[in-house]
Amino acid sequence: MNEWRIGCLKSLGLLLSGLLLAAPASAANCRLSLSQPIIDYGLLRPGEQLENRGASLGKRMVRLNVICVEAAVIALRFQGVPANETGYRFGRQGFFNLTLQHPQLDGKPIELAQWHNPTERDAQLRPGQSLVVLVGGVPARGHAFSAQVQVDTWLSSTATAVGNKTTYEGNGRFELVSGG
Repeated sequence: MNEWRIGCLKSLGLLLSGLLLAAPASAANCRLSLSQPIIDYGLLRPGEQLENRGASLGKRMVRLNVICVEAAVIALRFQGVPANETGYRFGRQGFFNLTLQHPQLDGKPIELAQWHNPTERDAQLRPGQSLVVLVGGVPARGHAFSAQVQVDTWLSSTATAVGNKTTYEGNGRFELVSGG
């Protein structure tokens, strides 16, 4: 499993935020890895607070790879604390979304769909849902899967207005789903 940790620290009007990805995941036949263990969102100053509805910490990219010894149907999920139907909790008043971009199986572009409904194409890793690799509209076997994971993180306006030291975190892990 690949553990993912995203964090923020707000101290005297400064906001430090980051993302920690660690510990490669593996199944009996396949191994999942991420390109970098930490995404640092840097500091946000009070003047950088965006609008009343909250602040985007921006979009960051991490490379996800799955390598299988024997060809396998590759399906993924992200296990984290849900914030809503589409994203995961980031502190008490924030959330982050995960979207897979440019997915490839054995070096060729493919589609992604919900595991339990392959007719519904999707690239976002939502709480409680898994994505499966499709070629020609059906789950496909392969040795190597890769994709860019886009991480989009938001804080509420209340969260950005905190005056003393506050830490925001979101945790979870990428998992391979068996069944193919």
